[in-house]
Amino acid sequence: MRRWNDRPATPAQFDVNRIRLIGEWGHASRHIGSRWETVGLELLRERVAEREPVAFLAICADEELAGILASTGSKNPDAVLAFSIGDSIALQPADLKWSLDVADYRQISAPILAGLLAQVPSFCAAIRDRLPVDQQDWPWLPRDGFFFSPKSVANERFVTSPENRRQEYPIEAAEVLFQTVDSFEFFEPMPGWSTARELARLDGATRGLPYLDTADRYYHLGRGVAGALANLDGSIFDEEEDVDPAREVELFQTFVKSIGPPSTGLVIERLGGIMRVRQATQRDLRDLARTSLTFKDFAEEVVLAGRSPEGATESVIRRSWGEVYRSIMDRVDLEIRAAGRKLRTSGATDVQALDVLKDQREIYGRRLRARARKTIESTESNRT
Repeated sequence: MRRWNDRPATPAQFDVNRIRLIGEWGHASRHIGSRWETVGLELLRERVAEREPVAFLAICADEELAGILASTGSKNPDAVLAFSIGDSIALQPADLKWSLDVADYRQISAPILAGLLAQVPSFCAAIRDRLPVDQQDWPWLPRDGFFFSPKSVANERFVTSPENRRQEYPIEAAEVLFQTVDSFEFFEPMPGWSTARELARLDGATRGLPYLDTADRYYHLGRGVAGALANLDGSIFDEEEDVDPAREVELFQTFVKSIGPPSTGLVIERLGGIMRVRQATQRDLRDLARTSLTFKDFAEEVVLAGRSPEGATESVIRRSWGEVYRSIMDRVDLEIRAAGRKLRTSGATDVQALDVLKDQREIYGRRLRARARKTIESTESNRT
């Protein structure tokens, strides 16, 4: 985006949506969320210890349980705290949320928690196993929970913002437990942070990095730029290269030498055009398999095979068969990528190879239908 004087906009002029879009060149939000699940979980344990919970279940640290809860199609928290109240156990959900503007009240809702307890026996067992032996048979009382979030200007402003008020279920101040986070301790171990510091240096903004809001902004930019540079010459049919902390500064400095005068705005402008084209072709590649056999198509095959109750909705079928569908799609995605690499070795560009594969969409569709029928028939008969 150019301003009237033909100079690229600076990061200070980017809104949060643009910052996050740039960050997605390197999947910044995913990596921040994963880091907060690790760092934040331990901080949460320390903060709630004074309330003396009788049990603490870290759902986000249990991959199998988290997957089971996600398969219900319901929102679920990252942790559940248990407190003894008289002769009952109060259960309170907690969710680790780095940015409150993407928080959903249903993740900490008592009715949602009660529904999950009713649907998932292994969830109940995991909580019960952590309770004191003499309290394991006490009745449970699900209660509304809270979000555990870094104390930042953006998060504090969001709670009282018009955007929050417009939500179906606005986040209340009492539903957030803020935690002070040292920006350097949090970001320093993460690939992309070295590039973030280089960008801040270009902007003369290094003094702002101790402040979490500034550090968060530059990490999104740094991770995005580092991710784009790591894959600049790669094919969309290859596995995406992760950011290499040992080489990211070298790649950045080499790229900066090719533009002038160097600035964060110009770096992002140059990479932006390249990444828009790359992301568009990546979307087309991902969609190729899924448009050849949509979940609606797959659900029809489940019904035709008599493997779902009469009148079951697509969402109900997804709960039981979603994982099977994803495994089929993952397998065919690998096959399509292999076909694309073969076309690349014969001299085709990514776009040319993708066009050839698109022309074969009907063939993929027929093969996928046949594969889906065979998989459905051979899958265990206790699915509903």
